[in-house]
Amino acid sequence: MNRSEQLSTLSDREWVEAWDKEQESLDRLKARRGSWLPNVVEVRHWGALRWTTGRPEHAAGTGQAVAETFAVLRPDLDDKAVRSEVLEALRERAPVRRILGFGFREHHIRGAALGAVAGGVVAAAAAAIASLGGVLVLLVALAGVGMGLSVGTAIVHAQDQRDRKKVLGDAAMVRTVSGQFAPEHWFALVAAATAVSGQLGSDESEPAQRARADVHGALWEGAGVVLRSSDHSGIEVLADRMERLAESLHR
Repeated sequence: MNRSEQLSTLSDREWVEAWDKEQESLDRLKARRGSWLPNVVEVRHWGALRWTTGRPEHAAGTGQAVAETFAVLRPDLDDKAVRSEVLEALRERAPVRRILGFGFREHHIRGAALGAVAGGVVAAAAAAIASLGGVLVLLVALAGVGMGLSVGTAIVHAQDQRDRKKVLGDAAMVRTVSGQFAPEHWFALVAAATAVSGQLGSDESEPAQRARADVHGALWEGAGVVLRSSDHSGIEVLADRMERLAESLHR
């Protein structure tokens, strides 16, 4: 699986290693992985970019990963815990346990276990109160365990999805742009910002720090335009500014 060179900061070796690791998870799960798709999250000084295979037919037809999600952190945000939460929400790690052919995450298993216990106890108590026979109580308890497994898994999965959306939807901390719906100028802005980052490399001088701050500010502002307005001309202006900055650093 390849990636769009203009948007990626990873070397070919880094990209292949990251993608192969995700693909191994997919291969272990085979077809029964739920809604999970392999993904690679590139960390940037301004936030992070998540790549996935996107729609399977797109990946098969193009051989490219899709720049699925851009998370731009607020420029003055220094809270490492919040940054870590955003990155973890973007990564959406692969299911780690295979049970009856299906892939489950650790929190699914915990939810299923709690649900099974609760379902079995409630069902058995209800059967006993109804004065059913011993065999019927056992059968009802087993049915309660099965129902509890399903309900417990569904509840923790829904909670996990809500938590992810809450983190990535906290506009005061992070502006999350969907690659699927982003305008063309947004990709031009990210490509120019990537070029600037490439020119700066590991330079920690004051001019380099100012350039990084300019990049971060432009992306934060651009993400705000994408999310709040249908007029994207402002993003084009920001992209032009970033392109000029990249050219000036290249000289």
